[in-house]
Amino acid sequence: MKKIILSLLIFYSAKALTLDEAIDTALKNNKELSSYRQQIETAKLQLQADKSLYFPTLYANVSEKIYAKTPMTGIPNFPVSFKQSNKEYLSFNVGFNQPIYTGGFTESKIEVSKYNLKASEYLYKEKENQLKADVIKAYIDVFITSSLVEVYKKELQAVESIYKQAEGFFQAGLITKVDVLQSKVRLAEVKRNLQEAQGNYKIALSRLSQLLGEEIKDENFQPVNIEVKDLPDLDTLVETAYKNRKILDFYRESINQAEKIADIEKSAFFPKVFVQGDYIYTNQSPYLYPKGNFLLTVGASIEFQGKLPYYKVLQAKSNAQKIRYDLQDTKEKIKLEIKTAYENYITAKENYKVALESLDYAKEYFEMVKQQYENQLATNTDLLNAESSLTRAMESKEINYYNLIKSYIDIKKAIGEDLR
Repeated sequence: MKKIILSLLIFYSAKALTLDEAIDTALKNNKELSSYRQQIETAKLQLQADKSLYFPTLYANVSEKIYAKTPMTGIPNFPVSFKQSNKEYLSFNVGFNQPIYTGGFTESKIEVSKYNLKASEYLYKEKENQLKADVIKAYIDVFITSSLVEVYKKELQAVESIYKQAEGFFQAGLITKVDVLQSKVRLAEVKRNLQEAQGNYKIALSRLSQLLGEEIKDENFQPVNIEVKDLPDLDTLVETAYKNRKILDFYRESINQAEKIADIEKSAFFPKVFVQGDYIYTNQSPYLYPKGNFLLTVGASIEFQGKLPYYKVLQAKSNAQKIRYDLQDTKEKIKLEIKTAYENYITAKENYKVALESLDYAKEYFEMVKQQYENQLATNTDLLNAESSLTRAMESKEINYYNLIKSYIDIKKAIGEDLR
């Protein structure tokens, strides 16, 4: 199929809102996206915090202690005692603790934060593209409803002309009062349809305003050009979606994250090796020299509560499996989404083709009946029916015209293409 260039040329103003500006405004104002952006910032800070686990822990302590009575040490069988500790004394120490081996805890903790950051970024991209699709379709809906308003305005002019002509024929005694009343009823119907179309246009504006997060005024849009290209087969579209969709990447990173959390829990079963250095000062004992001294410690420790780490590992693995199921379920939903969008696209393309043909026939039929009516070869009913057919054909053309664009946007969104 040749490329179809669909130009949405409805109305324009010097300070018109462009589609790109509408998308930028929505991305800026949308509170859900702002929340996801903040989630990314939080994940970045968490990663930086976890990287600090490689650095030593620094600490310092100082205390002043006062006994109620001075501690004394006596010698058995001798009436002699000496001061064990000063009644008041100062204690101070400063030092560091450097982990040497953590059983994989530190490395796994950092990997978890990296996967969490990637997952947050992928989720943001998925939501961002969804919002873009919603804005584009809402923007197009404004043009759809505006087009229908213009269709009914033209119909109103046509029916008013028929009504005036019918009154003239009635005055000339060429038609009956019934024909005039029939034209008047049709005129009322068109006015009602026009009011309904104007109401739908206002609703479309409200929907776009809601997505953009600010009030959008009437007649403030710039026309856009959307190119509808040929599409590959359905299987290719599905494969493309599996590669491009960020929600799938989000689940993949979440699986990696859950598996690393299991490694964190496993680290409880391994000893923790550390080096610790201290400078200690105290004047507690009058006989202790020197008062200040350096101390180097190399040690190992292991601590866990019963089978708690074991069940924590199982819990993390179970969560990873749950996310795998979520990933497969999401793939199936995406596949269905693509199939639905693809069928809608094929239908919309055929409907638009038929609508164009029907519009040509309706125009030709209306002009023929109009000429016959002027020559008194067709009735007022024939003319009104021809006018109604023309209006329905114009309405169908506009609706199918925009539905084709919207179905194409749905496919691009479904396969994960950036919509701008």
